[in-house]
Amino acid sequence: MEERTVAVPIPSDLYTELCSVPMFYGKLEQKLRIDLAVGMFVSREISLSRAAEYSGMTLYDFAQLLNDLGVPVVDYTADMLEDDLLFADGLKI
Repeated sequence: MEERTVAVPIPSDLYTELCSVPMFYGKLEQKLRIDLAVGMFVSREISLSRAAEYSGMTLYDFAQLLNDLGVPVVDYTADMLEDDLLFADGLKI
């Protein structure tokens, strides 16, 4: 997957807070990717499989994360289902 880098300014106090949480040491980019993927999935902008892919997590782990956050995994549109099926079809050997 081709990637592009986007610079997003955040307040320095928020950056300091994020960097001071031990579980985020060296993992700030990963956390932001996951948060973006969750947000886009919740707002129905991307499918479950795309969100998992963008987050860098397996589909199972991403679905488990959503479950832990109280986000329904099966609450998505017919278009998203079609996208998931097309994605899964591309994984066939």
